[in-house]
Amino acid sequence: MNKFIRLFVFLVFFFVLIVPYTMPVKVQAQEEVTELNILQSCDPPPPLRIYNVFYNPKPTYLIIEPLFWRSRGENKYYPWLATGYKEEDVGDFLKVTISLRKGVKWSDGKEFTALDVLTTFWCKGWVMEWWPITKYIDHMEAPDKYTVIIYIRKPPPLPWKKWFLTDTKIVSYAQYGQFAPGLKIPGKIPLENVDIDNLKNKLLNYKPDKFIGTGPYTYASESQTEWVYKLRSSYWVKDLKVTWKLETSKGTFTFGGGVPGYKLFDRIIWHRRISDPASWPLIMAGRFDFTWTGITETVYKTMKSKPGYTVITGSWLHGHALYFNCKKFPLKVRWAIAYAINREEYYKVAVEWGPESINKVEWPVAISPVDVSRWLPKDWLNKYIDKYEYNPEKAEQLLKEAGYTKKNGVWYTPEGKKFSLNIYVPAGWTGWVPGAENIATQLKKFGIDAKVVQFSWGMWHDTIQVKGDFDLAIDFWTYGLYHPFDSYNRFYVAYTVQGKGFHFNPVVEVPEGVSKYHGKVNATDLTYKLAEHPDDKELVKALAYITNHYLPALQMLEKKFAQTVHIDNIHCPIGWDVFLWYTPLHIEMGNSPSFVYGFIIASGLWQPKTSESVVKPTAAVPAGLSETVNATYKSVVSLAEDVSSLKSEIASLSDKIGALNSQLGGLTAAIVIEGIAILVLAVALIVTLRKPKK
Repeated sequence: MNKFIRLFVFLVFFFVLIVPYTMPVKVQAQEEVTELNILQSCDPPPPLRIYNVFYNPKPTYLIIEPLFWRSRGENKYYPWLATGYKEEDVGDFLKVTISLRKGVKWSDGKEFTALDVLTTFWCKGWVMEWWPITKYIDHMEAPDKYTVIIYIRKPPPLPWKKWFLTDTKIVSYAQYGQFAPGLKIPGKIPLENVDIDNLKNKLLNYKPDKFIGTGPYTYASESQTEWVYKLRSSYWVKDLKVTWKLETSKGTFTFGGGVPGYKLFDRIIWHRRISDPASWPLIMAGRFDFTWTGITETVYKTMKSKPGYTVITGSWLHGHALYFNCKKFPLKVRWAIAYAINREEYYKVAVEWGPESINKVEWPVAISPVDVSRWLPKDWLNKYIDKYEYNPEKAEQLLKEAGYTKKNGVWYTPEGKKFSLNIYVPAGWTGWVPGAENIATQLKKFGIDAKVVQFSWGMWHDTIQVKGDFDLAIDFWTYGLYHPFDSYNRFYVAYTVQGKGFHFNPVVEVPEGVSKYHGKVNATDLTYKLAEHPDDKELVKALAYITNHYLPALQMLEKKFAQTVHIDNIHCPIGWDVFLWYTPLHIEMGNSPSFVYGFIIASGLWQPKTSESVVKPTAAVPAGLSETVNATYKSVVSLAEDVSSLKSEIASLSDKIGALNSQLGGLTAAIVIEGIAILVLAVALIVTLRKPKK
């Protein structure tokens, strides 16, 4: 009897240890909390901003959405809060009829309708006086809840789709209808018999306690260094099962809320980029899943070779330009400074992620270097455009003609003061700061006392563009519309009439022969005309000449972007091979962070990588384990009834255990296999001992 007690204790011991490993395995599903970490600039930080979309707003990515998303590289407009639009010529107007998407809900549960669209355009255009709306939109109508009609004055401006379909993000009537008194559906804007000055004053002082949006996220928290989004419980893309198509030469790929597996990140943590250099160690350490910042060649090479990461590059459709305060520096002085700068030297230091991250500028006319020949003939360029190649002797001659004198290698103004100036540059920007320092070094070598001032981008607009409170500044020339209008609009509208900026008088003389627009012309008027007649190359010639000759800004170089992506944390349902190959989509990514967040993420082109989206290794639960364990128990029961079957059952189990060896690794395999063997042998021993002796 004692033998049987000891044997019983021995078997209990083994059952306690072995059974947990030999029982059929059930994987307990756990709720995965998915998170995306993004590096994004935000100056000033969110706590210093408010929940007013129209004045000093906190970031609204993935909260406030547009009617369409534009993809410049594809020359395509993806329908978003709208499902489509059609254009008609009707008398003095281009009539644009927009069909709104039905079933979209705001974060407060109310339905999205034409009332929201009219409220948005009214507040942004007629109340806040955004000039593209007031200048080009005669009126707007909403005949029903899901139709909006825009009447654009002819000829329609080149960027009207960008301005009105994508750049104007839609706000809630429930929140902003108080600034559109009497607005209803059916209805129209502009409203009549209202005190717009009073409405504007109220809107500027409006401080709601939250954003009401159609996007999938809301604010969870914010600080000086980061802000956190949490996912809403419902989102129209998924609820309405909306899909879009990516049409490529490799085939058509469908994505969106109607595709099985559509999922968004539970949380998005936005890390505020305080400066480029401060971000580089964190980027290389893999702290972020997506970055929107300038990087160095070292960072680029590190992330390009880092497992689980990739770097997407492409044309940034803009570049560096040296802006002049034309009030402080007369024309000959501007020319002299241009000739005193060796741009070849500048190119070596003003790069970001390597020598290939820039395009050099041969003809400084504020047009993309790769596209100049499409607009301006080579013989015309040679005749009328100055390359401003490095020529310190010519620079010296020009300064002397302007009344400046040089003593002991130092230049003095006509008033006898030391020629000193400050070069403003956005603080901490990769390529920009070294470029500004290089210009300062070159000007010092020439005899001008030049100093670099790193200035907060959050204060840039007010100080540089609006007030024009600077000497020289490194700022943008732009080509975002694939058209020269972009830079000329920036130069001769934004920095000339909307703000003091250049302190430049746009009324100038254009020589006969340069363009059919010659004699005394107004650069601002020519820019407006170019918006309305985008194919008129004579307008481009006149504005290119004005830019190059009168030099409110000297075009320096064109930039290329580089964005790091943590592909091991992001699932791309169309396949990363397709996404990374399809470069037309990358153009908008590089030039519009809101497109990355509001379209690529919200549409489901980028999703959290979860157990549902990725087949994970199954070493912990190998195929065949359940069948083998069940067979083991069957053998044990069978042995209890008939010990004679022991040999054949053990042989069968031996084969199955052997198969497990290739699927289980290390300690787990040893425990399972040994446990099964000992259990079978133990039961066999009991049965043998209990058999009556002959």
